[in-house]
Amino acid sequence: MTPLLPDPAPAVHAEALIRDDRGQVLLVRAGDGGTWALPGGPVADEEPALALLRVLAERFGGSAETGRLLAVDTESPAAGRRTRLVFLHAVHAVDGTVDGGNGWVLPSTAAFHPEHEATALLAPPAARRLAAAVDAQRGAHTAVLRDGHRTPMGPRDHYAQLPAPMAAATALVTDTSGRVLVLHPGYKDHLELPGGMVEAHEDPGQAAARELMEELSLGVPVGRLLVVDTTPASATRHGRALACFVFDTAPLTPEQAEGLVFADGEIRAASWLPPEEAVRRLPPFLGARVSAALRAREAGTVVHLEAGRPARRS
Repeated sequence: MTPLLPDPAPAVHAEALIRDDRGQVLLVRAGDGGTWALPGGPVADEEPALALLRVLAERFGGSAETGRLLAVDTESPAAGRRTRLVFLHAVHAVDGTVDGGNGWVLPSTAAFHPEHEATALLAPPAARRLAAAVDAQRGAHTAVLRDGHRTPMGPRDHYAQLPAPMAAATALVTDTSGRVLVLHPGYKDHLELPGGMVEAHEDPGQAAARELMEELSLGVPVGRLLVVDTTPASATRHGRALACFVFDTAPLTPEQAEGLVFADGEIRAASWLPPEEAVRRLPPFLGARVSAALRAREAGTVVHLEAGRPARRS
C-alpha cells in the first residue's frame, strides 16, 4: 500500500474558554515566564471538540464537556508555520467547577483572570479571538475570524448575528367567569402560563399565537400587548437577558375552556383558577405578570416590569 503523503492543508488547533464560578477566564503558559494562552492544543485525526477534551484531560485531569463553538479563526502563516485554523469552544466542568474540585488539578502555570485582564495578557490575534468569543458567548452566533478580526459580511448577516436578549411570549387566557388559565407542564415542577420562546422568524405576537395552538390546540386571535417584563442577564437562569411579552386574548366560552387539547405532549393538564389563587400558586415572577396583565387590561395600558417588579425608570 502506498503511504500517504503529507497533506498541505492548514494545521488545526482547538482552544477552550473556561470560566470559574466568578466568570474569570482560565489561561495557561509554557513554563515560568512563558507567554499566556488559552488552554488547548493541536488536533490530530479527530474532531476538534474531542481533541480539546483529550488535551484538557491530559493537562488538568477531571471531567469536562464542550459547549458551543464560539469562534473559528484562520491565522495567517508565520515563519516556520502553516496557516492555522483555530476552533474555540466553551468548555464546562461536569458536575462541578474547574477551580473547586471534580478532579481538576491546575498547575502553577495556569490561573484564572478577569476578562479584561485575560485579554490584555494574550498576544494578538489570540486577544482579539478571546474578545470575539466572549461577545459570541453573550449572543447567539459563532464568530468567524481572520487573524482575530471579523471577516467582512453584508448588512443582513451582520444584523442577524448581533447579540440580543432572548424573547418570550405569553398569553393571558381567561374565561367568561374571570378565571385565569394555568398549565401543568410535564417538564417543570411548577405551574406555567401559556407561551414560550420567540423564534427568529417571528414577532412576539405570532409566537404567542403559535404557542397557544401547539400547547392547547387553541386557535384564537392574540390581542393587544399588556405587559413587557425585562430581566437582565445577571438575574436569569442561563445568563442572558430576557424580554417577555404578555398579550391579551378574548375570554373563552365554557365550550372553549373545556375543549382544550394538549397536542404536543408537553402539557399534562390545565387548571382554571380565580385570579388571586393563580397569582398565589404560580412562581412569584409569573404571578407578578398575571397581576400586571389584569391591571393593564382593566386600565387599557401597558405595564413595564423589571424581573417581575414595577420598572424604576426616571
